[in-house]
Amino acid sequence: MQTEPAFDIGLQNYSVQRMSLADIAAVQEVYDRCLDYMLLVDGHAADPDGVKEDFQSVPPGKSNEDKYVFGITEHQKGIVGLLDVLRGYPDETTWWIGTLLFVPESRSQGLGEKVVQGFVKYAQAGGAQAIMLGVVEENTRAYKFWLRMGFEFVRETEPRQFGNKMQKVRVMRRNIVEFT
Repeated sequence: MQTEPAFDIGLQNYSVQRMSLADIAAVQEVYDRCLDYMLLVDGHAADPDGVKEDFQSVPPGKSNEDKYVFGITEHQKGIVGLLDVLRGYPDETTWWIGTLLFVPESRSQGLGEKVVQGFVKYAQAGGAQAIMLGVVEENTRAYKFWLRMGFEFVRETEPRQFGNKMQKVRVMRRNIVEFT
């Protein structure tokens, strides 16, 4: 993990750093600690090959330079969350959040809101005008969180395979262009 913070979230005991393939074990550990999420989305625990594939997967026309995986670190506890982002997708002025995930003991404490606020500023500085994401239909808690963060429902996909489960995805969007 890089030592310089990628962006500030306004919490003294936390930092956000960009991760690399060298940090794959730390990413796997977060997924292992988030078994409830993995079961909800994929119907099974994360396996190391799948985590590595998630870390490296990008859609056609994008490169690994467009993929950012951030580790959210609490200075006493280590990595407590992940933010997976694709710059310039589905268009050049939009960034796509693939995953925002926290270990169970770090949830429901306002950390997610702080990370989203810091990330919005980071994406704006990088030229983003909007942020999009998808929430699997069963993850109603996440859907409500993203609505609170200012994201709006765009559309729902046909059911798709996620691990052992077929899930519809609710696509959401938030415009982040600042008007002065």
